[in-house]
Amino acid sequence: MKRAALFLTLVFVLGQGAIAPLRAQAVPDDSPAATVDRGYLRTPMLRVDPFRHVMIPHWGFVVSANAVGINNTLNLKDIGAIIKIEDEDELLASDLANLIGLIPQGSGAEGNVEGRGGLYIGGPFGSHFSLGLSAQSQAYGTFLVDDDVVALFRDGNSERQRFQVGETEGTGLATAEIGGHAVVRLGPISSQDGVQLDVGIGGRYVRPLAYVKETAIVGEQNEVLVGFDTVAAYVNLSLRHTEFDSTAEHFTKSIGSGIATDFLVRLSWPTSGFALEAMVGNVGSVTIQDVEYRSLNFNVETTNLEELTDSLDVTEFVTDSFADAKVTLPRIVRLSASAWANRILQLDVSTTIPAGGEFEMPLAVDLYSTWRFVNSLPLRFGLVLGGHHGLGYTAGIGVETRHFYLQAMGGSYGGLFKNATGAAGLFELGVFF
Repeated sequence: MKRAALFLTLVFVLGQGAIAPLRAQAVPDDSPAATVDRGYLRTPMLRVDPFRHVMIPHWGFVVSANAVGINNTLNLKDIGAIIKIEDEDELLASDLANLIGLIPQGSGAEGNVEGRGGLYIGGPFGSHFSLGLSAQSQAYGTFLVDDDVVALFRDGNSERQRFQVGETEGTGLATAEIGGHAVVRLGPISSQDGVQLDVGIGGRYVRPLAYVKETAIVGEQNEVLVGFDTVAAYVNLSLRHTEFDSTAEHFTKSIGSGIATDFLVRLSWPTSGFALEAMVGNVGSVTIQDVEYRSLNFNVETTNLEELTDSLDVTEFVTDSFADAKVTLPRIVRLSASAWANRILQLDVSTTIPAGGEFEMPLAVDLYSTWRFVNSLPLRFGLVLGGHHGLGYTAGIGVETRHFYLQAMGGSYGGLFKNATGAAGLFELGVFF
């Protein structure tokens, strides 16, 4: 899937890039494509975009928040049913077993979530330089339940009795960040209608607010045995987490730091209505000090389920040590192309590729269309390919004026509305000076 999506994007990008300079030479400066404010040409995305607010068309400040959450099993209808049944205190073990039966065989249960929100100030200094400063908070989370664990509840023990705990784990990280990004604009190059080159670089100081990671220790003895007359569990878990005495300590107690950097290169032909962009984001790591390392060893073999339950109730994590933990942030590579003929319609395609680190989101290809039937009221519709369940949908509306702008977008992944196995949202409000 990654290779196919990347190949298609590169073919589109390279093919269009080869002909765009030739087209630019023949298009006058007053072409319809050139009338679109370049500050609005970078389409807002539901995904992370560290250069989004430094590229605004005028100097000002922005309040922004967005979040994405996806999984490979439950859709919004399932989640709504669970909440309703639980509110009525009627959630039964059989209901949970039926939900586990929805998990595709061989994949286990997995999910990802990330969100961010903050304040941004910046804008252009003339036509060749833009600067932006940011203060924001970010949160990442991911979980994976090994397919062997799922199979224990989904398939039962009629065909096999031993189930490995495997790579089951869950991780979460919350950070506070301050940073700055700059974009230098060169061009037009070679002619009045030639290519314009934007080069961007930025960095963020990252301060961890909270961290937790629970992992099953991989080993042959980390398994559950469910026989016809015997139940045995040999489970070893590792837990790392930050410890605070109060909520205020999340913000006042220093528990580490890190640096993240971002890079951007953008080529655009404004009179032809075409642009190419490559971005590498979130390159860096954060070191978290005095992380508490705890372990749990649960070893029980019995013929009595009540004894197994009692053992679970009294088993607790034991503190092993305190040490620093280094977390690599989820790096991304994004390749994008945009085309517009006039103010009315703009088309965008981008491929976001996970490039290492923890909390990786699945590869995705986003297709956007922006319609400006009214100059200051853009409508956006799009499709998302990739993720855990394939096709998704996005839609949004905006207000773009000289004095302020507003963006509101939403997306459903893996289906439409209640059938979606993921959802995303974006809200931005910018005021220009």
